[in-house]
Amino acid sequence: MDNKIVLTKNTSVIFLVIFVITVPLTILDFKFVNAQKASEIVIKKANVDEINNLVVVSSINLQNVPKIGMLKVVGVINGEGFIKNIHLDKLDETTNKLKVNFVMNQENEFVSASKPDEFFVCAYHFTNANNNNDNYDDNDNRINSIYFDDQNHNPTMEYFDCNEGDIQSTTQPTEANLFKPTSLVYAKSAYYYDMHSPTQETSFATMDDGYTPMYDEYATTNSFSSNNNVNQDYVNKNTINAKEEEYVYNNNNINKPVKVKIMVPMEDKKNAQKIKIMAMLKGQIKSEIIDNVQEEFDKIGGYTIERTFAFDRNTDMGPIQIGDRFHACVIGQDLNPPEGSECEKKLIKDLDKPNSLAAR
Repeated sequence: MDNKIVLTKNTSVIFLVIFVITVPLTILDFKFVNAQKASEIVIKKANVDEINNLVVVSSINLQNVPKIGMLKVVGVINGEGFIKNIHLDKLDETTNKLKVNFVMNQENEFVSASKPDEFFVCAYHFTNANNNNDNYDDNDNRINSIYFDDQNHNPTMEYFDCNEGDIQSTTQPTEANLFKPTSLVYAKSAYYYDMHSPTQETSFATMDDGYTPMYDEYATTNSFSSNNNVNQDYVNKNTINAKEEEYVYNNNNINKPVKVKIMVPMEDKKNAQKIKIMAMLKGQIKSEIIDNVQEEFDKIGGYTIERTFAFDRNTDMGPIQIGDRFHACVIGQDLNPPEGSECEKKLIKDLDKPNSLAAR
């Protein structure tokens, strides 16, 4: 009898110990899961066919993005342009991931989506989105950049990321992640900006211009940074020379637009009928439709169509700068095969004359 009582007491102690250990671990586990909480936003075009729609899902990693200011999400997919401002301070502080769904029709007047049509999505982090400033000489109202160095408070290029990808399926969502730790998109732009400030005297004529990447921007390992320290250095340190920003703001040509010239070689598509050319620079999307491609060929006396787009230098995220990345896409059913949508990207190298990019 006494042995049974002792056994019962010992069993009770064991259960108590297990309870004491397990409950805190369960709570910790719950907190960990809660810390990974994701928010979801849907950006849908008007009159979307719910059965024959096309969906691209961008999972945006917010672990290194302060919950202040705005996140501007931009994309060009299947000939459609998307722009959405997201208030980060309205997200739960524990939200480390933002899921953005881009929804549109599979088919439109230009193209019917198919694998492996190309597209791109970008996200920009900035503050003071409500200030619609035309006068950048007004220091009190000037757009503020995000500061990553609290000690020095040196201005930086707006933290951003872009992902150019292929449509993987027309029946299932295609994924295009942003702000992955392995992404070097921002580091590349910031590095180019630093190296081309007016105070630099070194020639960079042989440096890559962004059209053909020096490395895979989304590779897990690369020669530029084996452990991603380069990218984080640009996020955490002053990547923009303060003198350069002063030069940009005081430049007499600050109100002149920044131009990009998109070239569309069509030698292999001489029978094409209709195309759409789209370009994006720092959250602005421009486009033009060529309704009669054959007439355009006759007009130019050749098979390379060119269009120049002028972008406002002063944006809601601050002025366009050397090193900012721009994208261009050409869309048309007659471009198949291989793709009905073809996209390319490049860095802005000149603020006063057109920056050229071949879109296919």
